[in-house]
Amino acid sequence: MNSDSAITLHLFGPFGVSDPQGRNLEGLSRRGQALLAYLSQQRGMQAERGRLADLLWSDRSEEQSRASLRQELSTLRKLLPPGLLDANRQSVWLDGARVTLDQSGQGSFMDGFDLASEGFEDWLRERRMTVATSNDNDGDAPAVSPPDIFTRPAVLLFAFEALSADENDALIAASLIDDLKITLSYWRWFPVIGPEAIGWKTAKDGDMRSIAALVNARYAITGTLRCLGNRIRISVSLTETETGRLRWSEQFDGTLDDIFEFQEDVSRAIVAQLEPQLARAEAVRIERSHPASVGPWQLVAQAEEIDRKGGEGYGTPESNLEQMHLMESALALDPCFAPAHARIGRIYFRAGLLDWYEDRLVCFHKALAATNRALEIDPENWEAHAYNGLTNIFGLQEYSKGLHHANESVRLNPSAALARHALGCGLEWLGRPQEALEHLNLIFRLNPNHPNRAAALGDITTCELFLGNRDRAIDAAKRLFDIAPGYARGLQRCVVTFGYFDETDLAARSLDLLREAQPGFDEAYMRETYPYVRPEHVEMVLEGMRKAGAFDP
Repeated sequence: MNSDSAITLHLFGPFGVSDPQGRNLEGLSRRGQALLAYLSQQRGMQAERGRLADLLWSDRSEEQSRASLRQELSTLRKLLPPGLLDANRQSVWLDGARVTLDQSGQGSFMDGFDLASEGFEDWLRERRMTVATSNDNDGDAPAVSPPDIFTRPAVLLFAFEALSADENDALIAASLIDDLKITLSYWRWFPVIGPEAIGWKTAKDGDMRSIAALVNARYAITGTLRCLGNRIRISVSLTETETGRLRWSEQFDGTLDDIFEFQEDVSRAIVAQLEPQLARAEAVRIERSHPASVGPWQLVAQAEEIDRKGGEGYGTPESNLEQMHLMESALALDPCFAPAHARIGRIYFRAGLLDWYEDRLVCFHKALAATNRALEIDPENWEAHAYNGLTNIFGLQEYSKGLHHANESVRLNPSAALARHALGCGLEWLGRPQEALEHLNLIFRLNPNHPNRAAALGDITTCELFLGNRDRAIDAAKRLFDIAPGYARGLQRCVVTFGYFDETDLAARSLDLLREAQPGFDEAYMRETYPYVRPEHVEMVLEGMRKAGAFDP
């Protein structure tokens, strides 16, 4: 047992919490125990507040569940040793150095434990299956080591500079860095080195290249903050430290009215936009340097660049096939490289959804096989969760399972536009369009240039249609039509929306392009790939198609 342990969580057999003397901790509620167990299974023993509220109080509104979480955290802090459980506006975490996980008990994971919350029960079933599968394979399969992210280029986060002498500005800058560090903790593609590693230096405190070399960082994130009255402007840059080349910069403007919400929005937007910029910079660097040995993560960076250039929506069959070859090469180098399996799942999902092959169901099953393999290797691969969820919903109509994986994707990377898109899709198909829009609209706050923005706009226009918001639905459909006139799935949404709201000319133009992009399109395809839970939503989609003349002989 850890000599510094404050509590021990007994995970197998009956769940229990004990102190260093082995005495059971008294007074813990059922939900308090569930919260501790869930945190113990997360990376860094940390989870987002919204995820915990939804997990433990699935039957309540968001406001009620968050209030219940605040009350439960207050109670737990009184019962647990001081400093063991902590939280801020975004996250809740345990001090992992003071928690011992006892896995020596007899029986299954949390044997006999239940909770009157569908979200927690779904997670518990999934966790029990994962543990059981892992135990069953112990004697047959070689152990898989967690990926060493420091084989990838590291990113150094400098302290942000306050551009005035006002002490409050410096406090806001320091608070923003704290928020950004927490948000970056969800980011698992490039390792991030915090400003504490360089003595909280800002970009003006020395030569960036020399400072970055001390911690072996290839890229640097720098920023400034300026307050003028009630207005606040934050400027952020990404620099390639070896060359001094500026790779990306952006300004964020807001007010001090709700500084905490603004900081959270900015930190999420920074992370969402940095990842594709880094992938793009690495692809250019690889092409420029022609390394003798290209590693698996470099092949993924090359694939991401191809995907970015492949066109709106989900790209072309040719661009996706090119990515498939790169992922197969990555797996030839490392068969246990989870990101490659996840992206193969992504390609097969797209192929099934867009009718690129005759047997749609085979594509969906291959997508599930690939994403399941990625999750066996790395249960915290958020992209594998996203495409596993989408495939379950669109391909197999396994709604509950699909929504579970979509929620996991957001929990693991709440700043990823793709994760938000997957969850938005899941909620849309489950007949919850208003909730879906909260995630779908957030995509464009996180990253206005999201690579799959056409697909997101398709979901937005249909959700607005279901809610009866004519002007918003038509506006989204027009934006979609303008940016992606060759994207079949988007054109289907345009035809439905324009047809349903009697925009005859726009419906006809969209239908002509749809028949060109997808010659085999028919009513059977619509019924198979638009599997809405609510019959009235299916009928609205089909009615829009009929009014546009899509099914006329």
